[in-house]
Amino acid sequence: MRRAVITGFIVALCLLIIPLISIKPEKNIVETAAFTEVKKDDTTAEKTSDRKIEGSTFLIKTGSSIIELTARDYIIGVVSAEMPASFNTEALKAQSVAAYTFALYRKRENRYDGFDLTDSFETDQSFLDEESRREKWKEAYEEKNQAVSRAVDETLGEYLSFDNKPALTLYHALSGGITNRCSDVFGGDLPYLISVDSEGDKLSPDYKSVFSFNENELKSKLSAIAKTDSSGENLFKDIKTAESGLVLSLSFAGKSCTGGKISSLLSLPSASFTVEYADSGYIFTCVGRGHGVGMSQYGAEAMAKGGASYKEILAHYYPGTELVVGLE
Repeated sequence: MRRAVITGFIVALCLLIIPLISIKPEKNIVETAAFTEVKKDDTTAEKTSDRKIEGSTFLIKTGSSIIELTARDYIIGVVSAEMPASFNTEALKAQSVAAYTFALYRKRENRYDGFDLTDSFETDQSFLDEESRREKWKEAYEEKNQAVSRAVDETLGEYLSFDNKPALTLYHALSGGITNRCSDVFGGDLPYLISVDSEGDKLSPDYKSVFSFNENELKSKLSAIAKTDSSGENLFKDIKTAESGLVLSLSFAGKSCTGGKISSLLSLPSASFTVEYADSGYIFTCVGRGHGVGMSQYGAEAMAKGGASYKEILAHYYPGTELVVGLE
């Protein structure tokens, strides 16, 4: 990203993102909002329970302030922050719908909190106002702002619905060639956030990355998991992965942990990695960037370049959802 409730498991929402983009798997939009309980008292509920979930404006918390934005202005700001404006129009349109749907989902969830979303990718979606976009794009502002605005205008009001409610449209920068199941990353299942092929990600120059750590450096960074005097290739054991390549669990110095924990502590771009011991050091080879759940933004770009429409992109990454216009 820089971008529903499941009975018995998920009470509220918490990428994104989307990334665009790099999201630490152990602390991200789902973990901080989607799978934590929204606290409210009966008095607040009585005052706000009849609030309509309208998608024409959004209240955005920026620092200590709350500003009201039209849906158009907000989604233009999100798409500008979360996806390169140079991407294909159909990819930008898919991002626009995903961002709007995510905003509707969060608005429903936060209806007791006095605002709809924050401008942080760590909990919601990144956002750039006009001044920030001008600073980012400089002399290319008019061209890039027009590209994003056109994509937003052509899809404004469209969102993905599941079970007659806005879906939780998580997205990320790029996967390892197969997206991750929601339950493998966040612990709760959603039928439209499953593993799907995303072969186009393998064409990205950022698809694979390699990181090396000497023994002392590695032990220092992973001391929160375990402190150890051990060394060598047996420091990591019992590595279990999902079909996508995501490391579900492993042991470090005899202590069990998730791949997401290792990724977070070592600042790796994803939790889809392999590790090998060589020359008294540890080499981590990662594929993908971000949590890998939902729509891959680079995958969307690859599909668009291949002739897919934004509707086909959304149907591929969020199977079982329905593209609708307007809220009841």
